[in-house]
Amino acid sequence: MSTKPFLYKFASKLNEAPIDEPQLHFDEKEQVNLFEDGSLSWFGVSKKIYTSTGTPGHTIPAHYTKSNKYVLAKRVPGKTDRRAGK
Repeated sequence: MSTKPFLYKFASKLNEAPIDEPQLHFDEKEQVNLFEDGSLSWFGVSKKIYTSTGTPGHTIPAHYTKSNKYVLAKRVPGKTDRRAGK
């Protein structure tokens, strides 16, 4: 039995394998990512821009919990957050 861990057998094969990943570069004039052949890289432009979204405040009414304790009403303030636009 070998003292090398099992996955070490495959590490050398992975290091010898050619990299099939195309090279990207950023075009300053167009402000987009392009492949070597000049085609557009869609993963760099398909992300939606963020928009500010507001959620309105609301009141949680008074109630009894499962353990039969009484909880007073509570006001939850509105919040503003950033989400991907539609």
